[in-house]
Amino acid sequence: MRRGLARLRAWWRTRYETGRPLPVVRVQVGRSLPGLALRAAFVLSVAALVVAAGVRTDLITALVLVLAGVVTVWAAVRPGPAPAHVALVAAALLLLGSGAAPFDPAALWLAPLGYVVTRLGWWASHAAATDRVELAALRHGLARDGVVVAVALAVGGAAWALSGRQVSWLVALGVVALAALAWIAVRRDDGEAR
Repeated sequence: MRRGLARLRAWWRTRYETGRPLPVVRVQVGRSLPGLALRAAFVLSVAALVVAAGVRTDLITALVLVLAGVVTVWAAVRPGPAPAHVALVAAALLLLGSGAAPFDPAALWLAPLGYVVTRLGWWASHAAATDRVELAALRHGLARDGVVVAVALAVGGAAWALSGRQVSWLVALGVVALAALAWIAVRRDDGEAR
């Protein structure tokens, strides 16, 4: 019996513990974008969203700039979904101060920028500044994102063109259509399970 165990151990050592060379593996990385570029795009889009919403309001310009600065600094320090969502809420609250509130057609122009802020927030939270993100990974959801932004711009453009008349019902219908489209398009977060 001991002789059989010794043979088994010897066979195991010669088979698996001899330091056999590992196979050569070649890895190629396609064209990529630095993670810092995604984070910078996120910070700039957050600032643009809050300032663009603030331009439509009747509030004090200094207050709008302070709010934009605080949210932008937070986005730069801790990029991710939280500052993106706060920027969206801040933009919505600023639009309530608009002269055309509650149905300001500019909300539909700002909706695509809000969507871009949300998507860039997701990417900024998943890619460190020193990482590289392959362009193929960025293209994964590009068709869906493009459809959402294009439809939002079309609805926003139609509402803006007709805003000279009494079109509150059209803007409200556009907001509902845009919300439905966004819900359909972003039910999942790039395939990540919730």
